[in-house]
Amino acid sequence: MSDDESSGDFLRAVLAWFAPPVGVFLQVGLGLAFWLNLLLTLFGWLPGAIHAAWVISSRGRESGSTTTFVSLLLCGFLPPVAVFMKRGVGVPLLVNLVLLWFVWLPGVLHATWIAVQPD
Repeated sequence: MSDDESSGDFLRAVLAWFAPPVGVFLQVGLGLAFWLNLLLTLFGWLPGAIHAAWVISSRGRESGSTTTFVSLLLCGFLPPVAVFMKRGVGVPLLVNLVLLWFVWLPGVLHATWIAVQPD
């Protein structure tokens, strides 16, 4: 996977948390998944974010992405667990814990970046 593909996966994964319909749109366009996600997001942020993570991870596998649905969910709710699943115990986990100590958002972004990187 090239750096451009990793950057695109990262952008879509981050948007899945902060603007779920936009992340789904960038993944699949104006199809049924986008409209369903828009409806779910209107009912509440959480259903839209979960659906966006599912769409991005399931459609990403076709293009060679290694990011899974579980890892994307963990990036938003339990970032250190997502980093541990991908890299184990080491410097990335320590960095994530330090980032989370100060503010939640940098830890989420770091975990998402780690999750979309190829093995």
